[in-house]
Amino acid sequence: MRKKLIDTNIFIDRFADPDRFADIFTAEGIVYLSSVVLMELRAGAHLPSAIKAVDAIESFFRGVSRIVTPQHIDFRMAGEILAKLQREKGYELKKTASLANDCLIAASARNLGATVVTQNARDFVAISEVFKLEIQIVKVEM
Repeated sequence: MRKKLIDTNIFIDRFADPDRFADIFTAEGIVYLSSVVLMELRAGAHLPSAIKAVDAIESFFRGVSRIVTPQHIDFRMAGEILAKLQREKGYELKKTASLANDCLIAASARNLGATVVTQNARDFVAISEVFKLEIQIVKVEM
């Protein structure tokens, strides 16, 4: 069964439009929530309605035991990915603070055997070029 680790941007768009990306959540496969994504969602939740929505997501995924938390090896792999991105792709970490989170999501997904589902093509394509990772890029609609 296919496993999917959903990136923060997909959840944010679903908050704005609950029907958006419904197919990602209902298509074949098991959806997981990264604790890194949960951290990013909590950091951006300021209104009571947003906090309630994040609480509901966390409660659901906790209830079905599908929250993925990076382990020691994931942090090590994320550091290696960051080093390769700087060396091979010209990334500057001082300018891309959220990149470390993306690398943790990538390392966790690979350990889980999951596909990262994201709209962030730029960073996740670069990550997948230096780190074996399955990604699904969802087109950003304007």
